[in-house]
Amino acid sequence: MKVQPEPVKLRRVLNALLGAAIVVGGSIGIGILSIPGVVAGLLGDPLLIMVCWLVGGVLALLGANIYAELGTAFPQAGGPYVYLRRAAGPFVGFVTGWADAAVSILGMAATAALIGEYLENGSIGRHQIAVGLLITLGAVNWFGLKVGARAQQALTLFKLGGLAVLAVGCFLVGGHKGALGPGAVSPITIAAFIGGLVLITETYAGWNSAVYFSEEDTDTDRNIPRALFWGIAAMMAAYLLFNAGLLYALDLPSLSASNLPASEASKFVFGEASLAAARTFAVVFLLGILNVGVMYTPRILFAMSRQGVLPLRLSALNRFSTPAPALACCLVPAAVLAAGQSFDVLFRITAFLGLTINCAIYASFFILRRTEPEVARPFRARWYPWAPLLVLALSLGLLVSYLITDPVPGLWGTGAIALSWPVYRMLAARTLPLVAVPAD
Repeated sequence: MKVQPEPVKLRRVLNALLGAAIVVGGSIGIGILSIPGVVAGLLGDPLLIMVCWLVGGVLALLGANIYAELGTAFPQAGGPYVYLRRAAGPFVGFVTGWADAAVSILGMAATAALIGEYLENGSIGRHQIAVGLLITLGAVNWFGLKVGARAQQALTLFKLGGLAVLAVGCFLVGGHKGALGPGAVSPITIAAFIGGLVLITETYAGWNSAVYFSEEDTDTDRNIPRALFWGIAAMMAAYLLFNAGLLYALDLPSLSASNLPASEASKFVFGEASLAAARTFAVVFLLGILNVGVMYTPRILFAMSRQGVLPLRLSALNRFSTPAPALACCLVPAAVLAAGQSFDVLFRITAFLGLTINCAIYASFFILRRTEPEVARPFRARWYPWAPLLVLALSLGLLVSYLITDPVPGLWGTGAIALSWPVYRMLAARTLPLVAVPAD
């Protein structure tokens, strides 16, 4: 007879600052270095550009208002999977976890491959670099969440500092080139503003990372809301300052035509060393995104495993309280994909799935308020029900707009969701919960 292992627990090691570092590190990536030029081309008006970036941050704050309540009311590892399972049942929870893990694994692969492109040289190729990075970060996080979170804190400080240096340098060195002048204003359409907002929303994506570690926080009731709001506020400040610096230093046509406006900014600030500076910023920004993915994706599989919908082995923890089998299960497919795939379409699919998950989470918030009113809610969403209804309506509007303007990712995403049904039936029939699940 097979002896079942003793129940294991995740360690409570995170505080609000480490949580905020995870939020910022999981969001600030290559997007902020490239998207400002695309948004400038769509809007053509400096004031509207700044407003659009501000609105993107406000949407994230409104979403955090909901996530903070869910994360403190149901403080379990796994994030969205936990909330949708409680609100709509095991299958919907499985679909959510399936999609969420897929988004993250694809994102990890794409990020690692992009870092490989930046670092490749004659002696080592980009694919080898990508796989090596995934293995290295996996080894770092093998030794526990606190080790990974400390590394993330250092990367996050570099990210925020780097954006601030570039922005301030644009003001001090670049000089006023007229982008803020009256000649820069041009008419736009509502569709253009929505298109810019969709791109900006993707640039903020990852702001909910802290909730995946709710079960590992030393004071969930206080730290989860602080991590979410502090992290998003820091991102908003950095994004607005950076875009203001770009608009001050570059004329609007140059900014709109640039695929990597951060590189243009580096030319003003660092001169001959601009290429090396821009590459360094890009690599560190991407490393932060990759490390957060390596940190939280195993928590999704861990949560699903102990609920009995994934193989039992994935709920095992090593002596550092790391879900080691789940970590390996995430790294292997990411490494395979990073070793030889193109990710343009994959990125669009992940954007669709990510937006869909957020819409489902906002809807589940209202369901859980009605079906589980007795559950203690240390943080209650502010301005209920109007603020939650607003972010739900806006997110649904963005999702519909995305489907209309670019339907291919929606078709692939829908196919992935449909495929989850037979997989769910097969796994649910073969597995049983391994460990006790708190508060469920």
